[in-house]
Amino acid sequence: MRDLKPAPQRGLLIVNPKASTGSRRRTRWVRKKLGSVLDLDVELSHRRGHGEELATRGADRGYDVVLSLGGDGTVNEVVNGLLAGGRTAAEAPVFAPIPAGSTNVFARALGLPWDRRRASMAIVAALEESRVRTVSLGRARAEDTDRLFTFCAGIGWDASIIKKVESYRKKRNLGAHYARAVMAELNEHGVEGDSIEVEMSTGETDLSTGMAVVQNCAPWTYMGALPVNLNARASFNAGLDVLILRKLGLSDAAMTAASLLVGRDGPDGKHAVTHHDLSRIRLRASLPQAFQLDGDYLGELTELDLDSVPEALRVAC
Repeated sequence: MRDLKPAPQRGLLIVNPKASTGSRRRTRWVRKKLGSVLDLDVELSHRRGHGEELATRGADRGYDVVLSLGGDGTVNEVVNGLLAGGRTAAEAPVFAPIPAGSTNVFARALGLPWDRRRASMAIVAALEESRVRTVSLGRARAEDTDRLFTFCAGIGWDASIIKKVESYRKKRNLGAHYARAVMAELNEHGVEGDSIEVEMSTGETDLSTGMAVVQNCAPWTYMGALPVNLNARASFNAGLDVLILRKLGLSDAAMTAASLLVGRDGPDGKHAVTHHDLSRIRLRASLPQAFQLDGDYLGELTELDLDSVPEALRVAC
């Protein structure tokens, strides 16, 4: 008697059709490749927050694997949906992010290729070999916010720049957009921001008048193939890392921006300080500050609590 093959795992692919590098032909190829190892269903996200709804429904329906095809915003929505209601990593489906956006930080930080075809092949191989790892996440909590993040959160200068970059997204060349946004921010507001108090789980406090950026992994972002690091020690296997930019002069701001754009490990000098492997960080601003989560501008706030969530999510990579 022939051995019967076990039934394939049930998979749900959540596709953002508006992702900046999307194409129907490439999406069909991804679906076919994943269908070789999964009993695959596909859902399209049509509005902000829809990916989160689809992921929550997929977890409720008992899918074994949920995948995203989109950028960092899609990843953030799907992760929050999978872990909605306090699901643990063991209770939630395994997650796999297929890059289709402009930076794809989380997927690339996991070691997946930038190209969606090669990333799909790597994920298929991981599923065939039952190769799954568990990673930490961050949680951001404010008056109107309670969300997980996969790679970064911040308030101040960087979030204001992200807000400007988002307004340029109909055009290509992200590096040029970032440089343009930096110059626009310097021209409009200079480098003297409002004060941000940073309180850490170690009991230490610090003060910034520029920005505070919290990382769950490294790098902070990418400019094409170039990794941009604010704190290169950040890791999925540790707590949160924070970069605090203290009072900046124009020359310090220019050097900081230049060091990020040329791929150095992060700003250095008396104007910048980093802290590694923290379980909790509280940010308090004197006036409302721009706020970003996983590279998406989310408005302004004055207080933000950030916590490390160890072993929060299982990923195939």
